[in-house]
Amino acid sequence: MRRGAGAAGVREAFAEGRIVRTWPMRGTLHLVPAEELRAWLAVLGPRTVSATAARRRELGVDERLDAARETALAALRHGPQPRERLHAAWEEAGLLGAPGRAYHLMLALHLDATLCMGPLAAGARDQLVVPVADWVPETGEAPGRAPAPGAPPVVVRWVRRYLRSHGPASVADAARWAALPRATVRAAVAVLDDVVAVHDARGQELWCAPEVLGAAVRADRRAAGVHLLPPFDEYVLGYGDRSHVLAGRHAARIVPGANGVFKPTVVAGGRVVGTWGRSRRASSPGLVLEPFEELSATRRRTAERAFARLPVL
Repeated sequence: MRRGAGAAGVREAFAEGRIVRTWPMRGTLHLVPAEELRAWLAVLGPRTVSATAARRRELGVDERLDAARETALAALRHGPQPRERLHAAWEEAGLLGAPGRAYHLMLALHLDATLCMGPLAAGARDQLVVPVADWVPETGEAPGRAPAPGAPPVVVRWVRRYLRSHGPASVADAARWAALPRATVRAAVAVLDDVVAVHDARGQELWCAPEVLGAAVRADRRAAGVHLLPPFDEYVLGYGDRSHVLAGRHAARIVPGANGVFKPTVVAGGRVVGTWGRSRRASSPGLVLEPFEELSATRRRTAERAFARLPVL
């Protein structure tokens, strides 16, 4: 997908099957290049299955999985369907009955490359479920191997992308983001010839694209501004160590209750200085700021201008 394609370009890429959405790692939905879907799941799927094994046993997922697969594929013979349609089919087949079972059946069938999320529903933001076998043609590439002791080709490609888009970043950052062993990430870095090592003020080794070093100086002015970031933005979630952008004493305020649900953040001068939201009251629509400390009038005005540029949802 070309840079700067916008919402229409993303919708088109989904509709054409060039990108899909699935749970490749950490139990979190991600966009994945369709041609790499099977390879990613071959490497990372077993790790997520292992991490969720206790919950799967508790819910009886594995003994229901074959029936859930057959029921889902039968429902999808009529074309892409919303998740709720598959949930209803499972309910009719007597496969549900316990809170959380529908989610874990859906997760399991994504992890074994039976299902993925493909096109967006016409006129809506809902994404439709499709069978991988029909939606994503085989590429002929070997799906990969277990991530030890070396790095499969798909992991090398991902580590390159991560370090070139997130760097300077550490091996630990990359390993945490992808839920990969650090040894696997180190093995991938060792064969890359388009990233360079640098060191931060603490002497920690970091990796990045060479052009980042020159761009850093030119980016200072833009980074000094005020930005309203969405929840789950990579500026925060893309790193294991967030101390360079977020004070430890405020960490709990962007993910209350440590429940994994991150709030939209306000970034000023490169640091996370608060959270924000939209007022849903008809009498006072607009930006709601929750700064960690007092924001200057200038920064508040800049935040308001940034909010005004956001699309209305």
